[in-house]
Amino acid sequence: MLSLLSGLTSRKALTALIAAFLFHNVEEAITICYYPVENPFPFIQPANCQQFIWAVSILSVAILVLFIFSVGTKNISQYNFISTGIAAVLLFNVFIPHILIGLYTFHYTPGLVSAVLLNLPLSLLVLTKNRHKYTSNKKFLRHIFIFLVAGYLLFVMVIGLVKNLV
Repeated sequence: MLSLLSGLTSRKALTALIAAFLFHNVEEAITICYYPVENPFPFIQPANCQQFIWAVSILSVAILVLFIFSVGTKNISQYNFISTGIAAVLLFNVFIPHILIGLYTFHYTPGLVSAVLLNLPLSLLVLTKNRHKYTSNKKFLRHIFIFLVAGYLLFVMVIGLVKNLV
């Protein structure tokens, strides 16, 4: 799949990734009520169906706002930071929780199919295209790290918010 998409510009690859992310979230929202996540960690209380749908909706809006800002900016450094960060967070999400829980439970986990078939290759494509725009690996990895931490904190805040309000 990557070879088919390799001719895309970074912005078009990011646009495809955002579309895949939204499709992925729709898959999760539709299937979460029918295939509740089997939580491998007893100390973590997962969100219920309604809470999860609210959380995934809020996170989708947050990513869309970042995407719109990134493609609208004339500052290439801002675009690289945001697009690299989004791709890294979505790549991480493929493995944790989707593949990890799928392997742990040997069951379908909501979003697994689109995560593996769409988000995985498109995230790798965006990261590959963006890597060449950085002057150093250190800066590239620093941007990935910053977004992974920020993404995790945003996820925790949104889950906490919906668990208390919904």
